[in-house]
Amino acid sequence: MKAARLFELGKPLRVEEVAIPELRDEDVLVEVKATFIAPSMKDITQPGGSFVRPTLPAILGSDAVGNISKLGKHVKGLKEGQKVWVNSLLYYPTDEFALKGREGLSESMAFQGMFTFNPNNVHLMDEYQGGFAEYIKAPSYNIIPLPENFPVEHAVRLGYLGTAFHALKRAHVHYGSTVLINGATGTVGTSAVLLALAMGASKIIAIANKKDRLEKIKQIEPAIIETLSLQDGEVTGKIKELTNGQGAESFVDCLSYVDTSSTHQCLFAVKKGGTAVCIGGATGNITVPYSFLLGTEINITGSLYLHSYEANEMISMVNSGRLNLDFLDTKAFALEEINEAIELAGSRIGGLNTVLVKM
Repeated sequence: MKAARLFELGKPLRVEEVAIPELRDEDVLVEVKATFIAPSMKDITQPGGSFVRPTLPAILGSDAVGNISKLGKHVKGLKEGQKVWVNSLLYYPTDEFALKGREGLSESMAFQGMFTFNPNNVHLMDEYQGGFAEYIKAPSYNIIPLPENFPVEHAVRLGYLGTAFHALKRAHVHYGSTVLINGATGTVGTSAVLLALAMGASKIIAIANKKDRLEKIKQIEPAIIETLSLQDGEVTGKIKELTNGQGAESFVDCLSYVDTSSTHQCLFAVKKGGTAVCIGGATGNITVPYSFLLGTEINITGSLYLHSYEANEMISMVNSGRLNLDFLDTKAFALEEINEAIELAGSRIGGLNTVLVKM
C-alpha cells in the first residue's frame, strides 16, 4: 500500500510502498478514503515541543474515515464494506479509567498517528500506525460505524468535534444556556460554537483575536452569537454587559499555544455557580484568588477528548439536522501532496476550514 511516512523531524514526509498491516484477533483493517490533518500535525513533525511521538519512521495521521476491508477473527458486530470513522484514542480496555468509562484518563492513553503524553505508550502508536496511508489498522473498540450518506469531510472532524462536545457537556450546557467560548475561531473553538448551537444555547459569546474570522462565526447564527475581539482590549466587563451583569453560566477555553491572559479575563466573567472547562493547549498557569472561588462557587476543570458513544450522539445530531456542519469548508489534498497539506493546516487558517488528505 502507499503511505506517507515521517523519517526525521523537520524533514518532509515521504510517500512510498509499505506492507499492509497485519491484524491481531481484535483488530479491524480499514481502507482509507480520507484522513483529517490537524493544525498541530505541523508541530508534531517538527523538532521540539512536549510531544512524545511514535518511533520513526512512522505513518502519522488521525481521524481516518473509510470502509472496513478485513476483520480480526474475534471481532463481532462489524462487517466488511461498512463505512466507519476510526477513533484515534488508543488505550488498554482493562485500564482502571477505561473500566470506569473515562478512557481519556487512562495511563496507557495515546493518540494513533499523533502523540502520547507517556513514553511508556509509544509501543501502542508503533503497533497502530496512522491514517496517511491507503489502509489503517485499529482496535475494534475504536471503529465507529457511519451512515452511508454521512459526508467524509464531516466525519474526519468527529475527533475535534467530540473534544468540544465532551467539554460542553462537562460545562453543563443545556437549552437556554449562556456559553462563553475563548479561542472560538480555531478548530476546537469553532466546533464548540457549532455544538453549543445544536445543544440549545440561547446566547454564545465567542472570543478570539482576528475580527474577520469572528465575523464569519457570527454569521452562522447572528441572533444568538455575540463576538468580542481581544484586539479591542479586555473582555471581562464586556461579557458582563452582554449577560446583564450576571456572567456566562458555562465557559469553555479552547486556546492553544498562547498565554492564559484571556483565559483569566473570561474566568472573572463566569456566573456564580457556573463552570469553566479548559480543553486547549494554552501556555502558563491559571491563578485565581482563593476568595473568588469561595465567593462564587465556580467550578474550574479540564476535559480530554471524547467517549466513543459521544461520536454516535453527534452523528445522530447531524442526521437529524440539529448539528449543521455545512458551514465548514474543505481543503482536500492527494496523498502525494501531504507536505503541502500539513503546511496549510499548520498555518492555522481558521476552524471553519477542514484540511484533509483523500486517497
